Amino acid sequence: KVIVYLPIKQNSQRVPRKNFRLFGEEPLYKHTLLKYTYENVFVDTDSEEIYLGIKNDKRLANVTVFYRDESLTGDKTSVCSLLENFILRFNIEEPVVQIHVTSPFLLKETIKEAYDVLGDYDSVVSCNIHQTRFWRKEEYGMCPINHNPLKLEQTQDLPVYYRENSYFYMFRPEVLDTDNRIGKSPLMFKVEWPYNMDIDTEEDWNKLISL
Repeated sequence: KVIVYLPIKQNSQRVPRKNFRLFGEEPLYKHTLLKYTYENVFVDTDSEEIYLGIKNDKRLANVTVFYRDESLTGDKTSVCSLLENFILRFNIEEPVVQIHVTSPFLLKETIKEAYDVLGDYDSVVSCNIHQTRFWRKEEYGMCPINHNPLKLEQTQDLPVYYRENSYFYMFRPEVLDTDNRIGKSPLMFKVEWPYNMDIDTEEDWNKLISL
């Protein structure tokens, strides 16, 4: 019932050709796509290499791949703009889950769990949960964020902080009216290491291939 959406670029700024690097026996982008051979999958790309790679692979016959509008190409285009264009282009009315090919440990079961709890929420956001002492650096020095250093508390009594980890964003199409993938009533969905791994740096890639 959920639409799987993946934006995939030809060029990667911090990790050259990361979408095409071999993970096992497959390029990283195919490794991810091959998990969803029975789903409604859409790939938005500016890459002829990816477009043809999907079109010419019979294993990916379920994937609808399309070229990104030229006005939306470039590193500064927001994912929300891409999603808005996608939803209008294909008249999408079902919930959408936006994932990344750079999260190779994403499980279909995780997506199903998130969909099953979507319920009364307008969006589900993958996150890390932290309940510890946080500080920030200011011009005058270090400043406590969520605790009083003069009154020591147990960490389990501190406020809980939720950090988006970009593992996935699931939302109803109307949420994008606010130009955001997160609605007014989101559910923060805990996903832990290594399942929340997203490749942003060479260090991330090295960690990935060492697992």
